Amino acid sequence: MKNKSKQIVHDFYNSIDQSNMGDIKEVLLKVYTKLDDSKENAPLINRLVNFIYFTGFHQKLHFKPEQESMIRKLSKIGQNAGLNGVYRSSYGDKTQF
Repeated sequence: MKNKSKQIVHDFYNSIDQSNMGDIKEVLLKVYTKLDDSKENAPLINRLVNFIYFTGFHQKLHFKPEQESMIRKLSKIGQNAGLNGVYRSSYGDKTQF
């Protein structure tokens, strides 16, 4: 599962070409580097998906269909984190990564 999530994050990072998605691109790079270090990736992926949804809504971003598919795949992986995956954290805070 680690390699699958890392590949999806890599593909999503490479699919972003818009300058208004700089925050998302920065966080994707941070998550990509941490995927090798962490033992359990589901909470990290869960926080990433919540950040993408929050930032996309807040900044009124529009994702391409293939990007939406990647977000859904990451969301499926992040569901394994359980209910407290982002307990008491700010969804839009880049420093949580």
